[in-house]
Formats: sequence, C-alpha cells, structure tokens
Amino acid sequence: MTAQQAVLGTVTRLGALVGLLQTYAVPVRWNQGPESRWWEPVRRVASRLLGAALDERAGPRPITGGEFAGTLHRSHDEAERLLWTWGFVRSPFARLKTRDGQAELGSWVYRDSPLARRQVHVMLFPAPSGVDVYAHEEPSSVHPLVGAEHFDGQEQHIAKGVRVVRERLPLDTSNAPEEPPAGAWDSRLPE
Repeated sequence: MTAQQAVLGTVTRLGALVGLLQTYAVPVRWNQGPESRWWEPVRRVASRLLGAALDERAGPRPITGGEFAGTLHRSHDEAERLLWTWGFVRSPFARLKTRDGQAELGSWVYRDSPLARRQVHVMLFPAPSGVDVYAHEEPSSVHPLVGAEHFDGQEQHIAKGVRVVRERLPLDTSNAPEEPPAGAWDSRLPE
C-alpha cells in the first residue's frame, strides 16, 4: 500500500464516520427527511469541488441506463415523502449523479440499521410525469469499516439495487431494462 492509498483510506474512514454522525446523531426530518432538501445544492457544489481538487471519484458521474429502475408518477415532493415513509434517508455526501448533464434532484439511501454494511442508493431525476428512479446496492457510505470500498465502487450491484427498489416502490417499469447489469457501475455501460 502506498502512502497516498493509506491517506485516502484514512480520509474515507473519517468521512464515513462524519456521514454516520450527520445522518444518525441528528436524526430529524430537516436533516435527513423530505425537509432536508437544502442539502442538495450543498452536495452539488461539494461533489464538483472535491472531484476537481481531491479525487475524480468524488466528482459528478453520469448515471447509466442500467441503473434505471422505473418512473414514479408522483411529484418530486410526493416521491421524497414516499421514500421517507419506506425508511430511506437523504444522502447528502453522495457523489453527484448527472443525466444528460443535468444534476439529480435528490439522493436517498436505505440501510437496515445505522451500522449496516450495505445500502440501497436511490437517485431521482425529473421525468415528464413525475420522477425517474435509478438505483444500485453497495457498501454503506457511513460505515467506517467499509467506507473505502464504497468510495472505490467495489462490490456495487446494480441489479440487486434495482430489484429492491422495484419491490418497494410503485414504479412504472415499462421503459426500464428488464435485466439490469449484475455488476457495478462502469463507464462502459450505456447512459
């Protein structure tokens, strides 16, 4: 392991701990629920700055077509309230995702518990009749012991995340791929 990798590992563990405390030490709606939309502009700026200054893996990345789970025929507000009802929390430190250059509306995660080692990550984009939902399953971004794996995109599973979200949410999947890719996000996947 190089000195740079060791430093990055320490930084990702510390970042995961900060995310854990931000999400679960202040567990109120204005911090993690539908009323916490104020995090989104902060996240957009932070992801762009960190991607340019620290590591491109922290910066924005295009969403892939394989991550498309379906469309929620509800307003953005209604979609976020539904996610909150199902136990999802806002993910203010998530890497910004873009579709055709447009930033996502919101980033949400579901974890079985605050220290769960895995999470389902949901990204929302505007759609003509509601919001388009994209998803993947991955190591938790707030568990200090798997923060580095999360940051590296290791052990990410698109198909599993899409399947979980389709089981939980009333999605219109008529325009979604029937078989999302089994592996992790990859720049070679179609957008």
